[in-house]
Amino acid sequence: MKKFFKSVQLFSIMLAAGASFCFTACSDSDDVEIKNPDEVTVETMFGDYQGRVIISEANTVAREDNGQEAEGTEISATIKDNTISFTEFPIKDIVLSIVGDETQADMIVAAIGDVEYSIPYEPTLSTEKDNILMALKPEPLKLTVNIPTQQEGDVTPALIVEVSVEAGEEGAYNVKDANVKFSITATKVMLGEGEGQQELGDFVPTTFQFNMNQSKVAHHL
Repeated sequence: MKKFFKSVQLFSIMLAAGASFCFTACSDSDDVEIKNPDEVTVETMFGDYQGRVIISEANTVAREDNGQEAEGTEISATIKDNTISFTEFPIKDIVLSIVGDETQADMIVAAIGDVEYSIPYEPTLSTEKDNILMALKPEPLKLTVNIPTQQEGDVTPALIVEVSVEAGEEGAYNVKDANVKFSITATKVMLGEGEGQQELGDFVPTTFQFNMNQSKVAHHL
């Protein structure tokens, strides 16, 4: 009987120790997920981002051929000094709307190369310091497009393209997830420059929906 009570006592001690270890481990894990509100500022979201952009006609949802919602295209950006900066902004859909031919559009995009584009924004830290709201202030996107000719050796003058861009719904950065979401819409395309500038009549407004995660966290956990 004495041995039995000793075994029960030993088991109880081990169980209590295990529970204590579990509590400590869980506490440590929880600490990783919780940001200190006192350390959160509008600069918390500064850093490098990786994610996806879904491109679709305005007020519609981009879908794959099977009817499922499109996963989007991989995209990267840097957010610093209240500006979202892209070094490879996706322009194919805009170019395609101008030339109307996918093969030509691919050739033009390849010829243009990487397109840099920046979007200023005005940040507002929420009262709870769990979100940073972003009032986007996009500026026109300007491109120089050389349209390929059918005959080899022919040279066409470069076409100056100015795309009017408007902000979508207010963007936001989630402090806990280090995730940012925002959207912009290309509303109008102007061809040429100066007094001879003309609007592209059949351009369909195109929406860019961004969903990106901060790859280099700029705040303390």
